[in-house]
Amino acid sequence: MKTSLQTRGAIVRVALFVLIGGWIVLSPAYRQVFGGTSNWFPRWVMFHGFGRAVCDVRFFEVIDDGGERPARRLIDRFEVLGKERSWSTNKSLVRMSSKADVWKVGRRLCSALGDGADVRALARCGSRDRWKAKLNAKTKLCGEKSSRQEFSPGDYR
Repeated sequence: MKTSLQTRGAIVRVALFVLIGGWIVLSPAYRQVFGGTSNWFPRWVMFHGFGRAVCDVRFFEVIDDGGERPARRLIDRFEVLGKERSWSTNKSLVRMSSKADVWKVGRRLCSALGDGADVRALARCGSRDRWKAKLNAKTKLCGEKSSRQEFSPGDYR
């Protein structure tokens, strides 16, 4: 009697395991392959919203050499500020996550390059669905206007 009960319990556990495992593995196919819309089957999305708080930033120094168009020289922010390129020590230089962070690093570059520097940035930050431009190369980060820069609540996103 006890062996029959143990066998029945093992069969129930195996069947339950196969049923739940099959639902986990095969339910995304219901929506993706067969176009199903039921909420009983989870939607499978890889890396959705992963890069929301990340900005891609390039700093430039504009040099007026008397030509038709001023030249732009790419600035290595770590080299100019004399900092080691490390993920753990220089979080403010590596992980800029908003327009305000870009302005802060830009001001540090302005003071490191000295008076008369014309630092600009191309910045785009990740959002839920696409990259959004935050700064273009026309915006000067140095000078009086940048020292009194006002930020709106949307700049921190």
